[in-house]
Amino acid sequence: MAEPAGPEPVPDAQAMRLTARRLPATAVLWLSIFTVSLGLFIVRFLVPAPVGQADNHDGPRMMCALGVTPYTGGHTRFFEYAYFDYVASKSCRAPYLSSQLVPLELARLLTPVLGLPGKLNLIALGLLTCVLVSVGIASLATGLRLPLWGRLAVAAAAWLIMADAAFFDVYASPFSDPAALVGILLVAAGAVHLGRDRRATIFGLILAGTGGFLAILAKEQYLTLVVPVCLTLVLASAPAGMRGLRRFASAQTAVAVLVAGVLVLLTAGYVAWDTSSVMAARLHREQAVDVIFEDLVPRHDPTAVADLRALGLPASWARYAGTDSFGPRSVLRNPQWHKYQPELSDGNIVRFYLTHPGRMLGVGQKAANDAMALRNPHDGNYAPSAGHRPGALENRVVVLTWLMRQLPRGLGLLLLVPLWLAMAGLAIAALLAPGGRAWRRDAAVLVLCMTGCSVAAFIPPAFFAGISTTRHMVGMNLATALAVTGSVVLALSMARQAVTGARLRPDPAPATAAPALADR
Repeated sequence: MAEPAGPEPVPDAQAMRLTARRLPATAVLWLSIFTVSLGLFIVRFLVPAPVGQADNHDGPRMMCALGVTPYTGGHTRFFEYAYFDYVASKSCRAPYLSSQLVPLELARLLTPVLGLPGKLNLIALGLLTCVLVSVGIASLATGLRLPLWGRLAVAAAAWLIMADAAFFDVYASPFSDPAALVGILLVAAGAVHLGRDRRATIFGLILAGTGGFLAILAKEQYLTLVVPVCLTLVLASAPAGMRGLRRFASAQTAVAVLVAGVLVLLTAGYVAWDTSSVMAARLHREQAVDVIFEDLVPRHDPTAVADLRALGLPASWARYAGTDSFGPRSVLRNPQWHKYQPELSDGNIVRFYLTHPGRMLGVGQKAANDAMALRNPHDGNYAPSAGHRPGALENRVVVLTWLMRQLPRGLGLLLLVPLWLAMAGLAIAALLAPGGRAWRRDAAVLVLCMTGCSVAAFIPPAFFAGISTTRHMVGMNLATALAVTGSVVLALSMARQAVTGARLRPDPAPATAAPALADR
């Protein structure tokens, strides 16, 4: 005779009660981090005067699609001052495609709601960006299954990174970079939620999918991010408790594949636009000129004539060495440039790199050194009404910038490449190490994803931009900073385990989407 079914085991009932208590606690922590972060960002943005970044001639390409132009009040439009008040103007014939148009449209709707002057006011964009960044910081900090003090430390480090003048001054600017910066942070925040239960993974996919859209489609230089972002979505979404290829047959992975597929299709659509757009064609031609005459044929280069011949260009064009596409001595002012237009292309530059690998290494080293400067000192941060001199820079939060200035100059790739390899190796070791805490997997996924994004965001501006390399490297610098933050936490934990010789018991798989407030 079968025995009657007994009551549910007490441990399961206790786990349910613990889960019920943890959900509100985690929500309160998320809201607390978000509120404090946003409040500090608003003060950092507006007190004592709003900060942005002056237009360096790239702004019209983005803003003309919205039919607006800055109100300068008679001051110089470019380089010296940041302008927030944009008024109606004629739309451009060939607007530039960017995911940044989405937050710009939202900012245009918010402008009258906030009582700001103009058809579009970039103060509204800056406030919106601060909100999105605060969401990313709160989600990243609470997503890591760390003790409370560890989560607060991560939130503080992330805030100092995102508030650094190297990144923050771009938030209220007429460029596409705000979308890239917000997107990379949201990808990082989403990555640490992947591979848990269904609810947590869906939340992570929403964050990382939204971030992927913003970052990948910000501009053509960020299209390469589709590789590390989509790989992270698919590989990290597989349930952590399953082994072998069966992990990838789960419903969570199927949803991740769907999200990644959407991002791939959007990227393919952007590539199709990029190959057919008049605006994109002109931009690629200008970039090719900048790369050829700024990087491959620099001023006083003894191999200039030979390099020009290898590129299929006239030897007489050596006189343009050291010039860019915008200057009065640009090769584009030569009446013969149309004859050689097919050679002024990315494809021709790729062929040159393949046949001159030493030059490629030199260009990469120069770009890495430019990236390590973090900030462009030539674009002012204040509006004329702030009363500062033309081109004045703000330095309210420069922790990351200060740390970078302590490094020896000229390291370039000698620092970046070993750093990338070390971070990737540390993350892989953390994933493979037996007896590790569950949060180590979260941090390892974060480090691998951000390291991949850093490498992917480095290549296009390093080898195919030519000028303004420091500003074009903001995405690479942010991804590297977030990867370093995760690596430091991982390294400290693994070093402590190695010193104590303790084999830590693996954490059980989480029962809910919301992590506990203490490392179990």
